[in-house]
Amino acid sequence: MSKKDDYEFIKFLEIRFADPISSLKLKDNFVVTGTMMGRVNLHKIMEDKTIRLSELNSENISDISYNEKEQLFYVGIGDEEIRGYDINNLSEESNNEKRSIQVHESDLQHTNKCENAFVLLSPESFFRVQLAQIDEGTLKIVTMDSEYDFKYFDETRNPVINENYHSYLPTTNYIVPFDFDGKRFLWVEFLSSTQRNICVSQIPLPITEKPTKFDLDKSIGHICQAKLLANNRVFIVHTLNKCEIRALDYNFTLLYKFEHIGEEVLGVDIYYNMESEKAQAKEENVILHTNLKHEINTDRIKKSEDINTNRILDTSDNARKKRKENGDDNYLYIRQKVNKEKEIELKDIFIITLDIDGNVNLFENLKERTLFNLYNLKGISQDHKDKHFFSMGYAYYIKSDLNYFAISSDHGCYIIKAIKQDD
Repeated sequence: MSKKDDYEFIKFLEIRFADPISSLKLKDNFVVTGTMMGRVNLHKIMEDKTIRLSELNSENISDISYNEKEQLFYVGIGDEEIRGYDINNLSEESNNEKRSIQVHESDLQHTNKCENAFVLLSPESFFRVQLAQIDEGTLKIVTMDSEYDFKYFDETRNPVINENYHSYLPTTNYIVPFDFDGKRFLWVEFLSSTQRNICVSQIPLPITEKPTKFDLDKSIGHICQAKLLANNRVFIVHTLNKCEIRALDYNFTLLYKFEHIGEEVLGVDIYYNMESEKAQAKEENVILHTNLKHEINTDRIKKSEDINTNRILDTSDNARKKRKENGDDNYLYIRQKVNKEKEIELKDIFIITLDIDGNVNLFENLKERTLFNLYNLKGISQDHKDKHFFSMGYAYYIKSDLNYFAISSDHGCYIIKAIKQDD
């Protein structure tokens, strides 16, 4: 992206009073917004047309994803159901609701499991976690099992939750879900007033494995944003505007850090430069593992076409030493030819951030710069600027493909276009 690019406000999507945006998705020419009262609108940028997909459902819109293969937007309605909408044939009269998936088997089951439940969507699947709760009034280190469900939107895909996979995650009483990418779930555990863990788990979780947990030392303040990155990495924002990229390895290795230009970071989106020559998938032999104490179906493993590459063991000398120290000698190692995850260098990770002062920043090539400020853009209502954009304390979102930016606020959603300039 050229540093001479300019930015133009092109559309405002209004919300109703006391019905804030609870989820947001930007895909090519489409912006989809979901609200706390279950209202879903789709805006076609090129046609400048807004279509109402859903109106006043029983629950909030919990998440939105887009499946490229099926060309469907999937919309999560609380933890009750998932609806799919075909973008090629949408009209306000028909809504062309192509698929509806019930999260629970019955209304009674939903009622019994609705409290403290979160639903997160990936392009191919949904993940519902029912957080275990105890009410003791104070933070304590209490390990509890949180029930979860995992399901692909394509019913023919495997694996499903069965005897080879846990149906519960070991969590604490106090956790905050942050991200789900279809293979991994990211959350933060609050163990006490001073102790916290950042945790990652495979989803579904094989019976032979357990979530990975990293102790956060006192130098890492309150985690306000966290996103999973490719190649087993994570991006976190702590202490309002301190940004770090870390490896999800034994040492939670710090790979890069910078201080956001501006105050409190409210929203984050991730975009990759996939034109890089090194960002290519490679096929190679890797080592998978399973514990001999549990029966495994090796035929199924050999035939699997969808091995989760995050289960690949590190074969370095350091890794072997760690496994020996941890008493992991009773593990069976299975060599399997799989597609390796695309290798993406740090410089090819684009991080778009939104802060409380209206700054939209871009981190690329290991440097951060401010692209624009909402208060300086022409066309945005002066009344909105005077009342401020982020004063209600809601969750706020930014989505971008670097050509368009969709930003939620107290007043609604702003769509901004990048105007390309000649160098």
